Amino acid sequence: MGLLFSKDYYSINMKNISLFFLYTIFLSAIGAQEYDIFECINIALDRKGTLVSAGLDVESANQGVLGSYSGMLPSLNLSTSGGRTKYPVQETIIPDLVNLEIDTIKSGESSYMSARLSINQTIYNGGRSVNAVKRAKVNLDIAKLRQRNSKIAVIQNVTRSYYGLLQAQQLLDVAEKNLGLSEKQVDLVQKKFDLGAVRKTDLLKANVSMGQAKVELLNRKTFLENSRRQLFNDMGMMDFGQSIIAKYSDWVPISVPTSAETLTLLKEKNPNILIQLATIEIGKIQLKMAKGMRSPSAFASLDYSANGDNSDELKESLKDDWRLGMNMSINFPLYSGNSLSTAQQQAELSKRKSENDYLTFLNDLRVQVELIRKSIMNFSEIIPINQDVVASAEEDLKLVQERYSIGSATILEVLDAQVSLIRSNSTLINTIHDARTQEMSLKALLGILDLEYQTEEE
Repeated sequence: MGLLFSKDYYSINMKNISLFFLYTIFLSAIGAQEYDIFECINIALDRKGTLVSAGLDVESANQGVLGSYSGMLPSLNLSTSGGRTKYPVQETIIPDLVNLEIDTIKSGESSYMSARLSINQTIYNGGRSVNAVKRAKVNLDIAKLRQRNSKIAVIQNVTRSYYGLLQAQQLLDVAEKNLGLSEKQVDLVQKKFDLGAVRKTDLLKANVSMGQAKVELLNRKTFLENSRRQLFNDMGMMDFGQSIIAKYSDWVPISVPTSAETLTLLKEKNPNILIQLATIEIGKIQLKMAKGMRSPSAFASLDYSANGDNSDELKESLKDDWRLGMNMSINFPLYSGNSLSTAQQQAELSKRKSENDYLTFLNDLRVQVELIRKSIMNFSEIIPINQDVVASAEEDLKLVQERYSIGSATILEVLDAQVSLIRSNSTLINTIHDARTQEMSLKALLGILDLEYQTEEE
């Protein structure tokens, strides 16, 4: 099958392609853009569609609060009706001087029109209307808490991707330095081999090390590109292949809160815990509403109406022949097939389930927070040790290279020192990345991560 393209379609796509190339050339001209983590997070908070959806949910819940007042406010109804009825009418005609009867049938008709204005008001219904308003307000609070959850998730994703990009940049830098060391080592061994000072195995080992360094560099470039692409997606930005650089920053240990402090923050700040508490509150309200169904209900209504055979008569009736009625009714629920008792029992069970879920969820989060606390405290001790290891590995490599240059060390010692430096650098970078990720996870669990990015509107 062939594909048909219209002239307009071709023109539009050529225009888009041209814009794309112009944008790419522009980005290449200005170079890679450097961002810090706060800039990336603020961009994501402005662009991610999940936050827009969460905001719409809040607006919908707010409308639900407004609608819940309908059970407490009076209702006003206006109705009009009209109709025309046709029916057969039998008529007997007796002619003069003749005792003959002639029956004839003709059509008769009648019409009517009416108008009615009524006002209805619920006086009492066991508190169900009042509790419906309370339930709607709690649902609005839950929608706002879920909006916070969406914001925290966006911040978590961007933070993880940002530090992932920083990790990839640093590992690429290590790989480039390693390749540079390997190339210098090959040059040195080649010169010594040409002079007959070393064996060919030394040259082969140096070449193998350089080849491994090249492979590692290619892998690190791929890792960097994937990290860049992931960050752009989490920021909600279109990926046109533009470069981005994560600003380097030293790792600074945070002040880890105590177990008692984390429990307080969990109960007061964590959106999921607050949602659980709100669910318990809804369960209490539902139970009150179920009990209210057993209470008598009182209603009042006021009717104003008029009737006429046609529109003119209806107008006259509205002025002079109208009817005004006032009604009040009280309903006593006596028996409804166990539906009321069943609804009350179900509401009680739902409330108890919500309370149990809250305690279970709180305990689970406490365990997670405690694990992260211990992990961060461990990182605070490990990272300085790793930094010392890197400094020692750098010094050891320099000494071994000097010894090899005068023939007092073997090529294996040089390569071992080089590998040790690479591993210690990579370990330090990966450890710092893990520590930052754990810090972010702790703040997210405690419900304070999004509070660092509050806007004036919030």
